[in-house]
Amino acid sequence: MSAQPSEQEFECAICKDCYTKPCCIQPCQHVYCFDCLQNLCLSLDPYCPQCRCYIESTSPAPHIERLMSRCIINCSDCNNSVPASKMKQHKSICPAAQRMQHILTQSAPTVLGAHSSVPNRSTFSCPYCNKANLLRDQLIQHCSTDHHNDLKRVVCPICASMPWGDQNLKSSNFLRHLHTRHKFDYDTYVDFEQDDDAMLHLAVQASLDDF
Repeated sequence: MSAQPSEQEFECAICKDCYTKPCCIQPCQHVYCFDCLQNLCLSLDPYCPQCRCYIESTSPAPHIERLMSRCIINCSDCNNSVPASKMKQHKSICPAAQRMQHILTQSAPTVLGAHSSVPNRSTFSCPYCNKANLLRDQLIQHCSTDHHNDLKRVVCPICASMPWGDQNLKSSNFLRHLHTRHKFDYDTYVDFEQDDDAMLHLAVQASLDDF
């Protein structure tokens, strides 16, 4: 009897979630989510994150969609059986997954001292290789491309730069954290002259209003 498929078999190497609208790269045939691939192709470095071949073209992967609709896999957080095609939707409402995400991303407020310099919130260094001066979207692209297999726990430099950030809090899945929590630039929505709670609330609310 063949082993039951796991989440990892349908995991996009960029966003680290189960595929959504899986698409295939030519010529290497590696598969990614449609949105992840669109963002990658719009970048200045359109290479496959897994094998580094140049992306000549992309196409839908209906065979992967059919396989995902047939395969039942266990949620890695609650162990419930879910069709692979519904796993991402399940994770959004799974209490165990939500608790785990909260544990990974919660941070205690950090009070800046009177003589503290204002942190740089525009560019960031890669927590894996220390490549510096990366904008938020460049950091996401760099880590997704060059560190998609790196399992080291690291501190998120974006969170650490925020007034409410904890510079010692390490994420066990930094790529997922990046794609989940940092889809927008904070300075687009945040008035840093306000108190910490107000800034965080306004940033979250404004980002939701954009959808």
